[in-house]
Amino acid sequence: MKKNFGILNLLLIFIIFIFLDYITKLWAIENLFIEYKSIKLTSFLSMTPVWNSGVSFGFLQDSGEIGRYGLTIFAFSVSLWLILSAFKLPRYSSLGFVLIASGAIGNAIDRIIYGKVVDFIDIYIKDLHWPAFNVADTIIFIGAGLFLFNQFFTSESSYYEK
Repeated sequence: MKKNFGILNLLLIFIIFIFLDYITKLWAIENLFIEYKSIKLTSFLSMTPVWNSGVSFGFLQDSGEIGRYGLTIFAFSVSLWLILSAFKLPRYSSLGFVLIASGAIGNAIDRIIYGKVVDFIDIYIKDLHWPAFNVADTIIFIGAGLFLFNQFFTSESSYYEK
């Protein structure tokens, strides 16, 4: 039984998700940010432009240039470790690590280009809003979920290929 996706497949997944994140952010910049506007899709979901100079939930928002470059270097460093580690892990954990890395790189690219991250997905109930996020954040969340799923719910959880 094959235990992982293989190096080429994992690298292809990595590139595809970085590209998917990038094109959705280009769409958001062109359609939401240039003429600041929000597009309501449902009673609980809209596309609303938000610049995030911090990390998740706006943490470290006022960290300035040190935060911009520090977070970018951190994202690239952790992503490199995740990718290299992914080749030694079982299927779901390796996919999870690659998804986390691609999301981190997607947001790091924003910091390089814009100095902050492009967030635009807004989920809410009445006046209660979850902090805005983007496709990279979603990919990171799914990747973490896959890794945790593998650790707690599969027979491969203790498997580590040498």
